[in-house]
Formats: sequence, C-alpha cells, structure tokens
Amino acid sequence: MDFLALVAGISGTALGVLILVVAFMAASSRNGGAKPLLLEQALRRQGERVAYQALASGSREFALAVQRCLVCSEVPRCSAWLSTGARDGYQSFCPNAPYIDRMKG
Repeated sequence: MDFLALVAGISGTALGVLILVVAFMAASSRNGGAKPLLLEQALRRQGERVAYQALASGSREFALAVQRCLVCSEVPRCSAWLSTGARDGYQSFCPNAPYIDRMKG
C-alpha cells in the first residue's frame, strides 16, 4: 500500500509540473498581445509556503486556477497590484482570490 501511495504522490506532483509547463508555454507562445501568467507571483506574494503548496499540489484545482489566470481580463489591475508590494487587495478583482485564500489556509 505504501508503494501505491508513493506512486500516487509522484503522479500528482508530475501532473502539477506538467500543467505549469504547458501554461507557461501557452502564455509565451502567443503573439505580442499575450497576457502573462501572474498566478505564481500572486501566490508568492502570500509567502513561499503558500506558493510551494499550490505549485507542488498538482491538483485539478491548481489547473483550473492556471486556466482562469490565462484568460483573465484583469491583467492590468493584477500587474498594478503586484507592483505595489501589497499582500491584500487582489480579492476585489482576481477570479482566483478564493483559491489563493484557500492556499493561505
């Protein structure tokens, strides 16, 4: 049973890394009007532990958060918020605010 748990854990982490790589590739392969993927920066703003927990989880919820970030229309507001250095304030515009809050625990 421990072997199966190990395989499941590795698979989940590998899936998370794969999703992140695909998301970054999709964002970088777009033309000049491409929107950046700001989710990682938003998570890191909440602390390295929060970012690590989200990125390493490889969960379906993380994949959905990446997808929401890629199609988000609030990139200018998010970029402006990130440039302030504030930890709070994203809740008023970010479609991933509930996810980020759950990651903060």
